[in-house]
Amino acid sequence: MNKNVKRTVATMMIAGMTVSGAAGVYAGTNMEKISAFLNHSIGFKINGSTYIPKDENGNKLSPITYHDTTYLPVRALSNALNTPIQYDSKTNTIYIGTSTTDQWVLTNYTAAQLDEIKQAFAGFDGFETAYAPQIMIKGDALQKVAATADGVNLLFKNMTVNVSPRDYSHDYDGTAVTLPNGLTGKWYKPGDTAMLSVKVDDRYVTVSSPDGKLSNSQLEKVATTVTKVGAVQTDLVQVVYTAAQLDELKKAFAGFDGFETAYAPQMMIKGDVLQKTVATADGVNIVFENMTVNVSPRDYSHDYDGKSVTLSNGAKAKWYKVGDTPMLTLKVDDRYVTLSSPNANLTQARLEKVAVTVAKVGAVQSDLAKVTYTSAQSNAIKDEFAKFDGFTTAYAPTLMIKDDAFQKVAGGDSVNFFFKHMNVKISPRDYSVGYDSTNVTLPNGVKAKWFTPSDTATLSFQIDDRYVTISSADKSLTKAQVEQIATGVAKLK
Repeated sequence: MNKNVKRTVATMMIAGMTVSGAAGVYAGTNMEKISAFLNHSIGFKINGSTYIPKDENGNKLSPITYHDTTYLPVRALSNALNTPIQYDSKTNTIYIGTSTTDQWVLTNYTAAQLDEIKQAFAGFDGFETAYAPQIMIKGDALQKVAATADGVNLLFKNMTVNVSPRDYSHDYDGTAVTLPNGLTGKWYKPGDTAMLSVKVDDRYVTVSSPDGKLSNSQLEKVATTVTKVGAVQTDLVQVVYTAAQLDELKKAFAGFDGFETAYAPQMMIKGDVLQKTVATADGVNIVFENMTVNVSPRDYSHDYDGKSVTLSNGAKAKWYKVGDTPMLTLKVDDRYVTLSSPNANLTQARLEKVAVTVAKVGAVQSDLAKVTYTSAQSNAIKDEFAKFDGFTTAYAPTLMIKDDAFQKVAGGDSVNFFFKHMNVKISPRDYSVGYDSTNVTLPNGVKAKWFTPSDTATLSFQIDDRYVTISSADKSLTKAQVEQIATGVAKLK
């Protein structure tokens, strides 16, 4: 049997087959070796029409016959019958139709609810930072927030989340568990209701389901998402791709004629991890544990109603829903990027933060070069700054993209640096005043803003006593590259 077909058939068979016979049981698993046959003689008719089951690579699949019972390739049939199927590797469970894994939704607190949550926490001296869960089971709803003598209760229809400086589990026997995000929790029972307690930062979170609608595993998932209200920016970390992962990314894009430049997110949520990169018929899927990033020449949002949003870098994007999963699509250069969190562990705000970091692979780490000024160029720069009374200290960009080149410096009401692909202006004047703008935080923590004085997006920020603006008139630089270049503006040595 072809090895690939054998593997695909095996992974698509319905789990939990009842088997008997003297076969060796694999050590440490519930798998049992059997001897079966691929039955190529069986055909399929679905609603009267001939159907040939195939795997994701287009290879024909055949049923397996074992002890006069036929086992069908369930994923192929689920596709034909338009019935969803999912495999949960953590619980070794296959879900056919509605599954528990796609019943999660984002809490999406209203402004009034956020105010209520913040006010409830505000009454605690030294403990006033508001915390709340970021996801809930579909159909649940926040009903009210109540401050207690030593904590805050967030009361949902099907669960209660208590945040307190006190560990309520301390005086109870219980069972320790490790949550999906690596934190250690404790299950205990003060009465008939199971309680889960976990420490998050400087406080204890206790999660329960008084009406019994949520299972322990569901409550554990909720507990992992309890975080600071609005704490989106601080839980992002840089994605550091290994050499093997970069090769996988580049190979996936290489198969697209005219579209072979690899793009990928530069940031992810703390604790996330890249699992694989997969080329599809019309794009590339970059699959993380908690999010999927698709890069394609196709705008998948086109046929869906949705909500337009402006991201922190000024890019326009669109939220829409495919099934129960919210999707965010934006255009980056010549392609469309779609982000989602299939397991609902990432809020929309988090996905929007990740979206603005999608750029050419290596655009941050390796596409930048150091600017080396000659003695004559350094003297010319210093001469231009010397013309400004009280503004004589020379500053200059020290980073550029690799194929760029410094051409000249010129004066006026500012000092202008002309490169082949960018213009850098250093002035006592803030040129962004009077324009609509979008605030951003640069990788070095400096506050900046994007504005568009004509058709060219321009970045403005303050360094010491002067304002710096950077733009790319030929639009060859991405905003991510400009923001990286901005971090290199410094006093000229």
